Amino acid sequence: MSFIQGLGTNGVFMIFLTLVCGYAFGRINFAGVKFGTSGVLVMALIFGALGMEVPAIIGTAGLALFLACVGLSAGPSFVTNLKANFWGFIATTVAILVAAGGTVIMAVKIFKLPVDLALGVMAGAMTCTASLATTKELFGDKSAAGVGYGLAYVFGIISVVMFVQLVPKFLKADVDAENAKLPDAPVSKSEGDKSLLTVDGPGVFVVCVAIALGALIGAIKVPLGGGTTFSLGTGGGAIIAGIFVSAIGHCGKIKLTAPKSTLMPLRDLGIAWFLLQNGAGAGPKFVSTLQQYGIMLFLVGAFMSVVAILFAYVVARYLCKMPLFGALGATTGAMTSAPSLNALITVTGNDKVASFYAACQPVATVGLVILPKLLVMMLGS
Repeated sequence: MSFIQGLGTNGVFMIFLTLVCGYAFGRINFAGVKFGTSGVLVMALIFGALGMEVPAIIGTAGLALFLACVGLSAGPSFVTNLKANFWGFIATTVAILVAAGGTVIMAVKIFKLPVDLALGVMAGAMTCTASLATTKELFGDKSAAGVGYGLAYVFGIISVVMFVQLVPKFLKADVDAENAKLPDAPVSKSEGDKSLLTVDGPGVFVVCVAIALGALIGAIKVPLGGGTTFSLGTGGGAIIAGIFVSAIGHCGKIKLTAPKSTLMPLRDLGIAWFLLQNGAGAGPKFVSTLQQYGIMLFLVGAFMSVVAILFAYVVARYLCKMPLFGALGATTGAMTSAPSLNALITVTGNDKVASFYAACQPVATVGLVILPKLLVMMLGS
């Protein structure tokens, strides 16, 4: 009996048991749709509600690992894609901001939510922690923003993960034909240069370089006025660093590219760590918040997520004429949703969509950091 009780307090055992259960749950087919790696989030919520704790550094490191690998994959095609779809990326991001702002105003005026609570729900629905930080700066740490964020965050992740799987099925999309519409990466001159020094065969060195450089970039704080600052954070810095490292291809005689055979498993492991820590952290609050505020707050968050996703996708796909998978990639970026990008890569079977995500995510993050201040000016505190 003492052995069984000991397992419950064994952090390593509980973490990897949750991952095992999460991956297994993610394989279950629900009417043609699977949770995939996001199954880890569901299991982590359950284990978290039962008392499991996961150190925050695991989530931070996981997100950095995932986005660094995404950046390294997207780097070669990023510049080409940005030139071809620059205004489309801006329009998609603006669509998200308009939808987010509009639904917050509705939540305050129609559902009579306090402004700080509504802004917290918005941050969760958009899966943007940086936006929550701005709200806390405006209202203080004791505001209800964190409560709204915790409740809306779970649906914010799951809704986009489901959306990127359902749309291709609903449209009966030809995966190969749609993939052919995505931009190809230019041929790298350093790719076949055998004179370059490879530090390690698998390319883990390159991933570590991108993460370390990303941490430095993410730590840079840019003042936005009024005492508010903006930083890309470890995750945002990692994707920018990954794109940069992959685009230059080498530093002197040192090769700075990593094969897909390395990037794919590390990417999946990174997002699993991120979902594990966030699910475990949200578990206790999720149950208590539902008990305190009822189902209405959850429905408001769900409404915000759905409206933002649909609006962004329609703008990207039909107004900006992006290819199907490109429009979905831009939508995941504008929603700052790393798990949904992972799901989309699984659906498409390649990582070309990562460049669409990478083009929108930093801009959307900046917008979602500034948006709470604008809404407080309009609605008051």
